[in-house]
Amino acid sequence: MLSQNLSETLFKPKFDYPETSMISNSGVDLPVLSRHDPLLGFHKNFYRPIFKFSWVLSGGNALDIDEAIANICVSKNMRNREKCFDTVKDYGSGNWIYEFNSIAQRRVTAAHACEEKQDLEGAGHNYRMAARYYAIASYPNLKSDVLALESDTLCRQTYKKVFAVSSSAGVLIEDTFTVSGKKVTGYLHLPDTKQVYPCVICVCTYEQSFSSFYRLFENHFKNAGIAMYVVEMPGIGACEKLNLNDHFSAVIEGSIEHLQTIKSVDSTNIGLFGSGIAGTACIRAAILHQQSVKALGLPAPYVHSFYTDPKILNSLPLCLRSSFCNRLDLDASNWDLVIPRFKAFSLKTQGLLSASGRCAVPTLICATERSVVTKDDIRMLENNFKDVSTLWMENEGYAMFIKTMTKSICSFFAEKFNS
Repeated sequence: MLSQNLSETLFKPKFDYPETSMISNSGVDLPVLSRHDPLLGFHKNFYRPIFKFSWVLSGGNALDIDEAIANICVSKNMRNREKCFDTVKDYGSGNWIYEFNSIAQRRVTAAHACEEKQDLEGAGHNYRMAARYYAIASYPNLKSDVLALESDTLCRQTYKKVFAVSSSAGVLIEDTFTVSGKKVTGYLHLPDTKQVYPCVICVCTYEQSFSSFYRLFENHFKNAGIAMYVVEMPGIGACEKLNLNDHFSAVIEGSIEHLQTIKSVDSTNIGLFGSGIAGTACIRAAILHQQSVKALGLPAPYVHSFYTDPKILNSLPLCLRSSFCNRLDLDASNWDLVIPRFKAFSLKTQGLLSASGRCAVPTLICATERSVVTKDDIRMLENNFKDVSTLWMENEGYAMFIKTMTKSICSFFAEKFNS
């Protein structure tokens, strides 16, 4: 019996997966930041930027999230970065992915129990919560982060179950189209299949999951009779095989063309929605395909300053630096050499912005003085678009900005689609 146990010990498969905080940065020490920006999710003693309000707003439960983070913080297990709670090396107690997977699995168990009782709405609710936590587990969604990729797969599986069991959730259609010779996946959300709907293409940033927009659809678009098509940026999720380069709006352009083939979508009423680098991609696609875009909603979009101002780029926590480098096949340990590469993503550098006001796509920009979007960025957009409105918030906190922005942009799309 002893030899059997010894054999099991010696030959039990062991997997040495890289821990998230060591990917795409060669394990370099945490950098000294030019500023600590809470809008970039900076939290002392965490490697990952923490966006708790956004996670709750997009469907998570604050108590569940606090439980997972508390377990992460109190863990005594070895960390790759002693100053960062969320860098427990091995998959187990205290590990970020493990803790959020655990509360996700608890929700899956609750969903199964609801299904046995024929409480399908309760099952749908718990599947949705599970999908949200699997998404947080996989964050920041790095290529080669094996355990995170498994969580992302579970997120997609449980998210689809929401629409399979709940009659009130609407309709989810997962379909593929081709971009640069490679297949990518989009997720079409419809109120129902009984009529044709205008549609907003929502583009995920690298900090988001495709499931992050559920509440936007459930609480706003669906009630307004608007469909939602969720796609991801190159180098993440269902677009992982695509490379991030200066033609980073290719997925959106492909989506615009693909939606013309969907019977339930009114292809004459297509809107674009994206923040950060996803906002940059939306602006680029709108300028290049303005005849096909009815409206453009931009919460805190990166335009020029983010890609060219060293003070902004040096304020990025290592996690965000590594996230960008992960899509560019670079290493964040050489950040000074990476910074010049960002200039290629500036819309001004690409020559797409001018003072002619020639782009006719109606546009709403939402930004706050606390964000990395500068007034010069806003001015460039105002000069480039004929019909542009700006919601500039100076003294509001992040939570109020998100709430006000969401309501304003959803009303904006409804107005433009009905005009």
